[in-house]
Amino acid sequence: MMETMLAFVVVSLLVPVFAKYAGILGEAKKGFLFIAGAGVLYLLAHSFEMTELVVEEAPALATWGPYLFGLIGWIFVLVGALMVAYKLAMEE
Repeated sequence: MMETMLAFVVVSLLVPVFAKYAGILGEAKKGFLFIAGAGVLYLLAHSFEMTELVVEEAPALATWGPYLFGLIGWIFVLVGALMVAYKLAMEE
């Protein structure tokens, strides 16, 4: 699970970089920023997975933190991807 979450973090944070490289960042910048924000939320979810290693008295944080912020990150990716798809489909 740890490697998968870190892969989501890296991919989500690199999406705006590749969009700028491809020249499509300007049309759908807000959607790409949502996807980058999801990368930050995935990083936060991953940090809650590591909480149990640092603080032994926080099992509830280690249990619910990754699910909560992973879900919020997934929603950000979904909204951002839909925004990008809409903007790119509507350009002439």
